[in-house]
Amino acid sequence: MKKILTIIYLFSVMFAESQSLPELYNEVKSSVVVINTLSLATQGTSDNIELVTEEALGSGVLISPDGLIWTASHVVQAAEAVKVEFLDGDVYEAEVLSTNPQADIALIMIKDKFELKNKKVAEIGNSDKVMIGEDVFVLGAPHGFKQSLSKGILSGRYSPLNLSNDFVRIEFLQTDAAVNPGNSGGPMFNMKGEVVAIASSIYTSSGGFEGIGFAISSNVAKKLLDGKSDIWSGMETYLLNGNMARVLNVPQDTGLLVTNVSTKGAASQLGLRGGDIPSTIDGTELLIGGDIILDIAGITLENTNSFFLIREKLDEYKNGDLIKMSFLRNGRISKIDFIKQ
Repeated sequence: MKKILTIIYLFSVMFAESQSLPELYNEVKSSVVVINTLSLATQGTSDNIELVTEEALGSGVLISPDGLIWTASHVVQAAEAVKVEFLDGDVYEAEVLSTNPQADIALIMIKDKFELKNKKVAEIGNSDKVMIGEDVFVLGAPHGFKQSLSKGILSGRYSPLNLSNDFVRIEFLQTDAAVNPGNSGGPMFNMKGEVVAIASSIYTSSGGFEGIGFAISSNVAKKLLDGKSDIWSGMETYLLNGNMARVLNVPQDTGLLVTNVSTKGAASQLGLRGGDIPSTIDGTELLIGGDIILDIAGITLENTNSFFLIREKLDEYKNGDLIKMSFLRNGRISKIDFIKQ
């Protein structure tokens, strides 16, 4: 009798964890949102530069009943305005709480959360337990096609060497599930309907999807977005080194070029300026003319790992402490102090 009960129990567990994809889709789809942003950008040539507003689209997923949403950092990093749209058509304004550009993960919050009712909150899974070869699926708005589903497998795990150190290990999950522009920030689910990653980027030689997509793992996202030192800088940047640094007369091997600044973020409050001259250097298109950050809190910008060292250093400061920063502007080095809040 005990054996029969055990067998029945095992079958019930297996059945509970083996929902069909259509069932899972219907269960989780209302937790996925479309994110629309407005940002400031420049257009024209160096002789005729015009400041314009630029619209962009991404995806996100609701992770708490009080309006917290995970998305990709590059979707909202320099946004002036953010709106999220749910499956039922409800649209809410949102604000950016924190971002981590190196891991391409961000946390935003719906402003009028008292209006948030009957919205599906996604469950966060343990990304360490997803095995290579397991089925996964991605939801988002590729090219604006809302609530689009693509299915694939977990193809691998990728931890860039230049993004790993003693403080945090950045891990991306690789998948062959189709990921395209507009999917950025959308959730990757396991076959239990749990979020195990947030769509970030693709590896491509043609510009289109070629079967290699990357999503930041849920465990890394939880760790980074819970950190006290992860604030929203509100600026898009480009790490200068080699020929790039020499062409722009950076007085050290590496510097952080500010290309775009949101008026709502911390960078704007510090008076940092973005670029206004569209240029191509070593085959890379970027806006130059903005400030080039040289060091923060006594730590010189040397490589991508410097960002982690700076975060660790900032954690040592108390609220009200002065923090020093230096940057290059118009060929001159400027220094400012800002207060940790």
